[in-house]
Amino acid sequence: MKKLIQLFIFCMITNLVFSQIDYSKNGKFDVNLLAFNNNIDLNRSRNVPIKVHFPKEKGVYPLIIISHGAGGDWDTHFALAHHLATHGFIVFCLEHIGSNTKMLKRSIRIFKNLNDMIHDGDEVLGRPKDVSYAINQAIIWNQSNETLKGKIDTENIGVLGHSFGAYTSMVIAGMKPALDWLEPRTNFGKGLGADMKDKRVKACIALSPQGVGEPFFVKESFSTLSTPLLGISGTEDKQQGGLPPVNRYNAFDYWSSNGNNIFVWLSNAHHLDFTDSEGGETHGINSKNREEVEKVVRASTLMYLNIHLKNDNTASNYITNDGLKFYLGKAINNVEVRRK
Repeated sequence: MKKLIQLFIFCMITNLVFSQIDYSKNGKFDVNLLAFNNNIDLNRSRNVPIKVHFPKEKGVYPLIIISHGAGGDWDTHFALAHHLATHGFIVFCLEHIGSNTKMLKRSIRIFKNLNDMIHDGDEVLGRPKDVSYAINQAIIWNQSNETLKGKIDTENIGVLGHSFGAYTSMVIAGMKPALDWLEPRTNFGKGLGADMKDKRVKACIALSPQGVGEPFFVKESFSTLSTPLLGISGTEDKQQGGLPPVNRYNAFDYWSSNGNNIFVWLSNAHHLDFTDSEGGETHGINSKNREEVEKVVRASTLMYLNIHLKNDNTASNYITNDGLKFYLGKAINNVEVRRK
């Protein structure tokens, strides 16, 4: 009897491994692109450029907004946007004009430019407004744009970002920014900023989510999280200000609990491993373990978005320690999945 039980368990595990869908591979849809260079938010007199990845086939598809990190552009996550579009999502890749590549390279003082961006109060508090503006545009284009009309499921929206974009996504999910480090200081005060959560968003993803410390969050920032949030980071993913990677890991303890929050911790994953501009017109800095990290990122993000935007209960079986081991490699050889 004991041997029969062991054999049964072995067969069940083997069947799970061999029947698992490979969420890291591109899907069945062909993808088209649209570029909207001039979208002026009249309330702020601010341009929000948007590049759209969308399935060619007829249909109605959930909307994903992608926010790049400091010094990036609308192609920083081109490969991930394409991947999601092949699986039946319409993806808006934003360009935040106050913290894009042009601003990073406006002088030879790159590191100063980077530091200025993430402390610029107008940019820190303006980025979440860019996301909400993009959602407004999606609603308008779904009614009037010749190509996108009737294709966008504006009832099912997700937001994804990396680094400064992770901060942006986390604020959209309900976390409150700290004002203490914003410049010019006389304009913004101290303590927690206003609630900038966008209630139209059903799920958020933060690649390299920030921990406690300058310039974005304090401990109290995390308690107001209310939208389901997936965070992905790694043991080599250093935080701004010289804070160690584990600072990101430890911050998960302060996230409010809604039963749907997940934190994925990858061995040997570096900060820039979470970006991938392959296929786009611009190219980012090379990173050591990007190919292996992106395999896990593509799979995890697709599964999480399928769960919350497409009611795909199958995917929830695989965002686990065992499920994500399917996507590990030689360098990225260990994963820890935390939930609350």
